[in-house]
Amino acid sequence: MKRFRFGWYGDGGLGDRMIQAILAGRKTATSCPAYDPEDADLQPGDDLQLVDKHGAQRGRLVVTLVEVRPFSSFDEDLAAREGVTLAELREKLGFANGRAIRPDEEMRVVHFRLAPAAAPAAPEP
Repeated sequence: MKRFRFGWYGDGGLGDRMIQAILAGRKTATSCPAYDPEDADLQPGDDLQLVDKHGAQRGRLVVTLVEVRPFSSFDEDLAAREGVTLAELREKLGFANGRAIRPDEEMRVVHFRLAPAAAPAAPEP
């Protein structure tokens, strides 16, 4: 199972807030520049371990859709799936890897759903 990490050291708690939004059902998508190699191989149906910056598993996700679209096409619907307003999403993603994101720049958007926790194994008789 692949690991899908949210957060990094020095993020001011952002990663944990994103994980809490995912677990509460308020965040069902995430995006990054399309050239970013991290998670570039994700496909619909992939099972992912939702992990925090410490590597602790916090849940399980299933990828439902991976799309590439220009940054200028981001709208309120996508922002809501990311768990923020459109203004917050544009501010959050408007600068990456030391430079401003151009409106025509391709972005990778990964949509996912929270998978139910695995049932504990029954004790053997």
